[in-house]
Amino acid sequence: MAVFAKEVMGLDVVDSHNEKLGEVTDLVIDKLSGSITQIVVILEANLEPSMLPWNYLDGRMNIPIDDVSRISNRIHLRK
Repeated sequence: MAVFAKEVMGLDVVDSHNEKLGEVTDLVIDKLSGSITQIVVILEANLEPSMLPWNYLDGRMNIPIDDVSRISNRIHLRK
């Protein structure tokens, strides 16, 4: 399935319990393969980043693409 960056920017990101974690602000792309390796998410204000299993830096959380279960009108995570 091909996904274009403009289709995912600004989408809500929800966890496996359908709880909103935040919104996609950027994508990390492997230069050699052209594949997306991570989504960059700005978290909801009420969430504590240290309680989540992903890297958090400069107000954004990097979530590996392997943790994405599906993309629809939201990005659904496996965890």
